[in-house]
Amino acid sequence: MTTPLASTLRALQDEFLQLHTTKEDLFWSVKMGVADDPEAAQKALSAAEIGMNRFLQSPDALRRLRALQSAREGTAQQQHVLDGWIALFAANSIDLPEARALSEEIVHLEGELQRVRGGMKLGFVDPATGVFEAAGSNKLALMLRNDADPARRRAAYEGLRSIEAFVLEHGFLDVVRKRNQLGRMLGHSDYYAWRVHTVERMTKAELFGALDDLAARTAARTRAELASFARRHGDGALDPWNFLFLRAGKLAAALDPYFGFGPAVRRWGRSFAGLGVKFRGATLTLDLVDRAGKYENGFMHGPGVGFRDAGTWRPARINFTANAVRGAVGSGLRATETLFHEGGHAAHFSNIESDAPCFAQEFAPTSVAYAETQSMFMDSLLEDPDWRARYLTDGEGNPIPQSLIEEAIAEAQPMRPWDVRAMLTIPMAERRLYEFADDALEPGAVLKMFREVETELQGLSAGTRPVLAVPHLLAGEASAYYHGYVMAEMAVHQTRAFFLARDGHLVDNPRVGPDLASHYWAPGNARTFNDTLRSLTGSALSADAIVASCNLSVDEAVAQAREAVAKLPSIAPQEGPVELDVTVRVVHGREVIGTSEGGTFERMADDVEAWIGREA
Repeated sequence: MTTPLASTLRALQDEFLQLHTTKEDLFWSVKMGVADDPEAAQKALSAAEIGMNRFLQSPDALRRLRALQSAREGTAQQQHVLDGWIALFAANSIDLPEARALSEEIVHLEGELQRVRGGMKLGFVDPATGVFEAAGSNKLALMLRNDADPARRRAAYEGLRSIEAFVLEHGFLDVVRKRNQLGRMLGHSDYYAWRVHTVERMTKAELFGALDDLAARTAARTRAELASFARRHGDGALDPWNFLFLRAGKLAAALDPYFGFGPAVRRWGRSFAGLGVKFRGATLTLDLVDRAGKYENGFMHGPGVGFRDAGTWRPARINFTANAVRGAVGSGLRATETLFHEGGHAAHFSNIESDAPCFAQEFAPTSVAYAETQSMFMDSLLEDPDWRARYLTDGEGNPIPQSLIEEAIAEAQPMRPWDVRAMLTIPMAERRLYEFADDALEPGAVLKMFREVETELQGLSAGTRPVLAVPHLLAGEASAYYHGYVMAEMAVHQTRAFFLARDGHLVDNPRVGPDLASHYWAPGNARTFNDTLRSLTGSALSADAIVASCNLSVDEAVAQAREAVAKLPSIAPQEGPVELDVTVRVVHGREVIGTSEGGTFERMADDVEAWIGREA
């Protein structure tokens, strides 16, 4: 006989899955620019988001579930699932009808902003010809790092800056006002405070207390290194269009042949297989190459949630994207970074051991910091000297020289504290954005504040990436989000320190994947971020490991690199077929360019590499 509790749990599951999958499939169509009618698709996505919000924000649903909870009926497993649904609704429920109406208004405003931003004429004016050249934000960012002509770099920077003026002229501040109105309606000082409370289960003061501490602990070293950098490179070294190139432009060109774009998918698969990562039968769709009309930031979303449905495992269906610019210096590195990062997300959401989809979806109450730890741990491997020594070869099969590995360390290590502060720039600026009084929110004041925060944290004449060129701030699901990357970076260093102390290496360490799956991935949002960290590393989140890494001298970092590379002969490499228990489809828009379905990972990777070679 079916009990009221069992019927309620089944109905919740069915309705959630229908709403979630519809929304996420539309999200992919809109963000990849593959809809026949983009405007109609954006409207359909906004309607789907509103439908999901109405479901999640329903105070009646939360009251019914809490009544069932108080009855204490059903099995322990059913009570655990009920707790998961209550946590989901508690993180999203909105009692006030006027607040729910305002939430729907915000979705429409965000959708319209996304539509006009997607149609923006973005690019740069070639200083040699005076001719405007269309370019996406990813190409402009690559130019800042890699173009040898300072005039073209400055033009690229101005191109990125134009995004700020555009969105400020097209309603972004109206969205901010409405978001703040919603946050205050829900009992918080502003929108950011509400989001942090909802997603991270922290107060804004607690969050920024930790971030302010990290900023303070990296300030002195950053100032000293910037002063030394300016002395070495002269006038203009601390301008945003020069800084990144002077740091690594020539080095990026030297590394580029070893991070070939063509082999990136194969390199990713072999590396994950070497770590013992499995995807539990998931299907992944990857869209890797930049193009007009495509969303300009990598992401992972899961239209098909992986969980046990009445005891039967339902594998995840996951989409993720990169924005590699074919033929550009650094495109192979960028593609590899995104494959590891979004692939880390995909591994996480393919391995959540739950009996309901509420535990295994990527939105609140799933912590941003928790989710980003899984992805950023994986992309951290790309700077490891032993990973580079084992996996990087040029087009002729020659391994990367040890001297180039050490040159990269000598470039990166002094600026590790600056890198942390550059990441801090976005949440610090976004916090201050939502602290503006409504009548003070005007473009000039906002831009002035952004530049002040950039200069304070990065020590440059302006930030290397203008704040509103970061797409997270515009999108509802990613707004008041970026702090999660900083907290995750702290957790990544803590996690790496644990594995290195226990095992002595990360590359091709087959214990890593199973340990991450058991301690970090399996619980999903049923456990807090700090609980997962304690489960594996033995302690809650701490800045100690990241600060220790930042404070290494170049000589100390190089010595550690030599020691790591010297261990490689004793570390078994990943050999044989890549077995990840996954089906991978690589697409370019609507075109399927490689698939492992009915074949092998290696055949799929060969097809992708051949396609990239033809299209380059």
